Amino acid sequence: MKLELTGPQFRRLSEALRATLTLRQFDRMLKERIDISREDIALGEDYTDIAYMVIDAANRQSWVYRLVIAARQERPNNDVFVEYAHILGIAPEGLPDSSGLERIVRRTNALLDIVQFRSRVGEIEGQVCRIDCQGQGEGTGFLIEPDLVLTNYHVIENLVNKKHSLEDFTCRFDYKTRQNGVVLNQGTVVSLKELVAYSPYDNPADLKEDAGLPDPDKLDYALLRLDREIGHEPIGEKAVDSATPERGWIKLPTEAYVFQPNTPLFIVQHPNTAPMKLALDTEAIIGLNGNGTRVSYRTNTEPGSSGSPCFNQNWELVALHHAGDPKWIPTWNRGIPIILIAEHLVR
Repeated sequence: MKLELTGPQFRRLSEALRATLTLRQFDRMLKERIDISREDIALGEDYTDIAYMVIDAANRQSWVYRLVIAARQERPNNDVFVEYAHILGIAPEGLPDSSGLERIVRRTNALLDIVQFRSRVGEIEGQVCRIDCQGQGEGTGFLIEPDLVLTNYHVIENLVNKKHSLEDFTCRFDYKTRQNGVVLNQGTVVSLKELVAYSPYDNPADLKEDAGLPDPDKLDYALLRLDREIGHEPIGEKAVDSATPERGWIKLPTEAYVFQPNTPLFIVQHPNTAPMKLALDTEAIIGLNGNGTRVSYRTNTEPGSSGSPCFNQNWELVALHHAGDPKWIPTWNRGIPIILIAEHLVR
């Protein structure tokens, strides 16, 4: 039998569980989220022994990944739970291990540390979704209010041109698989209530080389209202108690971001309809186009990444990813500066 965790890895997970959950909360988490009674594994009130025995049982019985997922749902910004999700292969693909994060944090020249980095990834992961049409992935989106999702116009273009109805589109949060492709969580699927606002892409400027600068009012975005305020709900739709945090959302900026060449850009995305992936590049920014309506960068994306949020090294939202270099050997990806979308929505 192949164990998921080694004995020495038990301690940090046990310490994190005991530091963030009382024994009563731990018991309720096991019952509510995994349907396991702790008393069937360990009796008594010694929390240290109880946590160790539960982790050991989960490890031996092949449900330790469910334990980590449950802990992340209860405390999504706990960096230890994010780290253990990475160890078990259930964190966003592309999240580096500790040594990789040390290099990234050092190269950003920002006031970051590994704990803050992992914590922010944990928060954002629950706020980004896959945009589906009839259950199939079309792109990526993210919450900017409790019930509002921002994505690209071209992701939902078939809604505008009446090829599909509003009922065909859904937003899928928390979709997770193991590295072998086994689905662990089909995710939380939320229906749409309305298309609130949109701005199309510029044809031909966005589709052809040397076709001129895009129209400043064509920003390739769509704002979708969900049929419930999922941002106010806990991840996993269950709460152990009032200490379970809300999912939350990514706030739009109020000031323009200065895109300095060769600075970092991080993208959280659902490439190729797959589970979430984190793309990191510490020397990403190429620069703005002539009228400041598009920003080019080197951070990797794939089909299905349209509508992904782009962040600077401080995890501040700075752009909406929308396109890539069509050449056989691509050299750039491109996004819309998010402040332009925020200002357009106000107008």
